[in-house]
Amino acid sequence: MLSWGLYRNLENSLKYFLDTQIATDNVTDINGNAVPVRVGRKADNDWTLPCISLYIESETSPRLEIGSNNRDDRYLLIVDIYATNEGERLDIARWLKEEIKNGFRYYSYSPNLSNPDSPTKVAGGLVNINFLTNDRVNLGQNVDSFDAHRHRITINTWISGS
Repeated sequence: MLSWGLYRNLENSLKYFLDTQIATDNVTDINGNAVPVRVGRKADNDWTLPCISLYIESETSPRLEIGSNNRDDRYLLIVDIYATNEGERLDIARWLKEEIKNGFRYYSYSPNLSNPDSPTKVAGGLVNINFLTNDRVNLGQNVDSFDAHRHRITINTWISGS
């Protein structure tokens, strides 16, 4: 079975970090339920509000110096926050920014045949963060309740160390 690639590893490393911090900081909705974190774009209607969604959008790899094939690999990660109201949107966005600003641990994942829901992970380097945007997503007034209080944080990331 194929091990996960760099993009899936990066997405799931951030998910693992956020899930851990949500449990540690007791980040819950108004009903006391932990705020869920999902990997991938919103493609179905089985989401509950509030929630956090994250995914890799793109990669850039400029050369470090002329004549060299050494690259400065950077990965654009999109983090969408779907909230039930403006206060919740602001609170989650601020919490999330504070949690990820120092980066997080990168993990390499591979399938676990004995327990497919719990892949094997091996710690790697640190993922560094550069914030690009941290804004409310304004889609107008006549939008679905899932998009009415949406926030987007875009971060440029790179992996250092091993």
